[in-house]
Amino acid sequence: MKLRSIAIVIFWLVMTGWLVRYEAFPEWFSTPGFGYQALLQDGPFIVDSWMQVLFKETPIGYSHTWVDSRVESPEESYMVNNVTFLNLKMMGLTQWVKVSAGATLDARYRLQKFFAVMNSSVYTTRLDGERSGAAAFRARVRTAGGEQTLQLTIPDDVILYSPMTEMAMRRLQPGQSLQLRTFDPLSMTTSDLSVQALRREPFQLDGQDRETTVLKLVYQGLETLSWIDAEGRILRQETPFGWTLQACSPEKAMAFKQDAAQAEDMLLSLAVPCRGFLANPRDCRKIQLVLYGAGLDPQAMAGPRQKIDLQGTNSLHVTLLAQLPPVHRQPLGPVPGEYRPWLNPSAFIQSGHPDLVRQAKTVIGNRTDSWDAATAIYAWVYRNVKKQSAISLPSALDVLQKMEGDCNEHTYLFVALARAAGLPARIHVGLVYAEMPGRPEGAFYYHAWPSVYVGAWVEMDPTLGQVTVDATHISLMTGELADQIKLLGLLGRARVDIVAEE
Repeated sequence: MKLRSIAIVIFWLVMTGWLVRYEAFPEWFSTPGFGYQALLQDGPFIVDSWMQVLFKETPIGYSHTWVDSRVESPEESYMVNNVTFLNLKMMGLTQWVKVSAGATLDARYRLQKFFAVMNSSVYTTRLDGERSGAAAFRARVRTAGGEQTLQLTIPDDVILYSPMTEMAMRRLQPGQSLQLRTFDPLSMTTSDLSVQALRREPFQLDGQDRETTVLKLVYQGLETLSWIDAEGRILRQETPFGWTLQACSPEKAMAFKQDAAQAEDMLLSLAVPCRGFLANPRDCRKIQLVLYGAGLDPQAMAGPRQKIDLQGTNSLHVTLLAQLPPVHRQPLGPVPGEYRPWLNPSAFIQSGHPDLVRQAKTVIGNRTDSWDAATAIYAWVYRNVKKQSAISLPSALDVLQKMEGDCNEHTYLFVALARAAGLPARIHVGLVYAEMPGRPEGAFYYHAWPSVYVGAWVEMDPTLGQVTVDATHISLMTGELADQIKLLGLLGRARVDIVAEE
């Protein structure tokens, strides 16, 4: 069984991958549209920052950020770049992932170009953007499966998250706070980021004591702590789920162990602990439990299979039912208007692509019943996609080519094929109960699975081989990466108490 922690993909979005825009402290940014100009008001400078990435204090990679200037080109005067390389152990296997981001600014500090790349041993995704007008950018999303062109609107006061951001943050005095607006190029979404200066504190680095300000950053409910010195350099960042970045020399950053053999298993370490026992998790039809964690959204969770019995402070009492097959069958054909948005393609669910349309037709054959078509797609994905842990921004076209991956890859391919066949389909993101090798007790793991509309919404799991999901599937939300990011606030802080099982 291969389950994947979505936290691994979205970690980079928290630490190094944001394009941000300042929205507070008008005395710093009194003129709209000049984010970079405000940060660089003291003139051109060069930054070269290296940080070691640790998981539970074991080195697993590095992050390198650098800023350079080019006085001879007014259109490309400043370059801001970051490269993060990680070696991660998941289910006993070591996998690498490299994430890069960069921006080019003109002499007026306006964003001209940007790129973001996520590259792993299996999948690669690249986004390139270039200014095409006032606050308008032409963007290309490229994967192994093909290329798409998008139009994005990005205000002129958008900047790349980098040490320059921290240079502005260093002005904060204990008790002061700052609100930022972030733009993530890979999910193409904006989110709020709040920064609060907590206290002054000495920090020892390389045997030397330095005076720092401790900052609390809150993004999508996730709280991280940063220690920043008087020069605006981040010396350490900590997350509640064991990820840490610490400033170091280039030599130390590059010297981490390539096999990550000594690191803890990422998937097991990020499991959501479970108090109570499930005798037959795959066969249980009904579970009553209490889910603890900040930022839980009862409206997003409530549905035909999940009932919110009681809402407490950072807790929900939930009754979950196993999914039943549809009672009423309907033929393939036109769907009601309210369900048509779930037929639309997206940047990573390319349901209109000829290859996916062709494969969908091959899979469903001459079936005319919507449930028969859905189960045929489920069975084809389950049988043919190799169960393999993967670190990726999943693309249905890529999965169709490579035919391997874990829950996200299975789910994206299923949803794309279902939509290509005329079946509304969507992605569920949440938790599922499992017992893992090396862990004596069961736990809940972050997971993704699809549902399909066949006269009613029916949840299926082509990763675990369940034509209808069992009652241990806790759906926290539906949607793609932009929605998965909302899980950040739960990481390292969620817990499940089992009350009853049937």
